[in-house]
Amino acid sequence: MKMNSIPTVGVLIFKDNKVLLVRHGEAAGHVTGSYGLPAGRIEKGETVKQAALRELQEETGFITTEDNLEELPLKILPADIPRKDGTIKRFSITVFLCRKFSGKLITTEESIPEWIEINSLDELHLIVNTKKIIEEGFKFI
Repeated sequence: MKMNSIPTVGVLIFKDNKVLLVRHGEAAGHVTGSYGLPAGRIEKGETVKQAALRELQEETGFITTEDNLEELPLKILPADIPRKDGTIKRFSITVFLCRKFSGKLITTEESIPEWIEINSLDELHLIVNTKKIIEEGFKFI
């Protein structure tokens, strides 16, 4: 049986030698304590950029504009990601690089945004493809 992939968007933000990641909390669908980009599904009626703006704000508190999102030409294959409920879902992702933003980081029951040193990624429980996206995306800053 072929699994359909769920289209998602992710936002990549670098500062100094750090990347903004989200640690998934108890209310998230992802495994608690796993790290990924600020990302999520595209809702009905949304463009990919509108979804990226919404997910960034919901998961981190940061605000930006469509003009500050640059779609990256990354070749990231759909990933089968284990979920907290024991299922595995296949997600495809469109990644945007964000260079300008405002606001302050906000923690919710679903997500805890953190600035992570790029050279410490191997120490974290990363969602599939997260490290590859960061390494590929870093080439565009």
